[in-house]
Amino acid sequence: SVKGWVEIPTASGAKRVRIHRAHLEEDTANTKHGDGYALIDFNRSGVPLLEIVSEPDMSSADEAIAYATALREIVVGAGVSEMRLEEGAGRFDVNVSIRFTEGGETRWPPQSEVKNLNSYQAIRESIAYESDRLWRDWQEGGEIRTRRGKITVGWSPERKRTFLQRSKEEIHDYRYFPEPDLVRFEISRELVARLTSSIPELPSQRRERFIRDYGLSDYDARILVSDRALADFYEESVKAAGGEPKAVANWVIGEVLRYVKGDGGSITKTKLRPEHIGSLVKLVKSGELSTTAAKDVFADVWQSGSEPAAVVKAKGLGQVSDEAAIASAVDAVLAENPKAIADYKAGNQRALGALVGSVMKKMGGKANPAVIIRVLAERIANR
Repeated sequence: SVKGWVEIPTASGAKRVRIHRAHLEEDTANTKHGDGYALIDFNRSGVPLLEIVSEPDMSSADEAIAYATALREIVVGAGVSEMRLEEGAGRFDVNVSIRFTEGGETRWPPQSEVKNLNSYQAIRESIAYESDRLWRDWQEGGEIRTRRGKITVGWSPERKRTFLQRSKEEIHDYRYFPEPDLVRFEISRELVARLTSSIPELPSQRRERFIRDYGLSDYDARILVSDRALADFYEESVKAAGGEPKAVANWVIGEVLRYVKGDGGSITKTKLRPEHIGSLVKLVKSGELSTTAAKDVFADVWQSGSEPAAVVKAKGLGQVSDEAAIASAVDAVLAENPKAIADYKAGNQRALGALVGSVMKKMGGKANPAVIIRVLAERIANR
């Protein structure tokens, strides 16, 4: 396919990066370079390889990383590949060039192609290093002033520097020719339409829907759609909670992601189910469980896979919201603290906090704070 584009966020707004073409290749091998040696790993030989070639529309490391991230989201979201960079399932070749004005003329010296980068950090660091190196070489009158073609360099994450691999051939040096054993493959418009309709909702589309339908911020929506399994888990949790998309998002982006990252795994490989999050949201909303206690319950659910309600009952963590019981405790506390009442009426807000604490203590820490505050305010106003 040819002439596509991907939209990326930048400091000045959205920007389109054009795609020159995307084509299939066959993977050969992976090389790893060390001090005085090179290792060749043939484990991936013969594996289909999707190569996406972009146009030179990026002008910074930030834009390059945004583009790489957007591509990965599309590939993963469409189910093409999990593209786990740490496992070698995705690699980036970055063309680095510098452009400047000298003597009234625009200079654009030959570029460098940094090969086989397997992390966003490597993209950022290699671009910074190689662009500086090209500029220094030009300033010092180095070989870049006489070199005609671009070079291929590798990146050493240990040394934080590039190293020369070879001079890059021109396209005619590859001597391409048609493969005689492969028949011509015509792609019909009908096939394209059928394949297009089978593509699942892409991350950018899902992000827009999360913002529109669930009222999420762009930041929260981006985090949730960055992983298809996480986005699926979120939507199932919203259904289980009977709505409450923002409360569910807070749980998923907060506690859920923190525990997932702590275990170094995936949401799909845990005992946690969307119904668990839905139950916790309902318990907190109904006042049966405090937010603090809910986090303790979550920790148990994460480890055991138990139902939140069962954990609440077993540990006696249920929150008392019964107004009559709370009113009785409030009356007792007010009778014991006439000075605190006077201080509060005089404008001392801390006095109310002290009274809330006393009521909470009298009820074993299980009373609903919101109900305590409301009843206290009513009782004091009537005195």
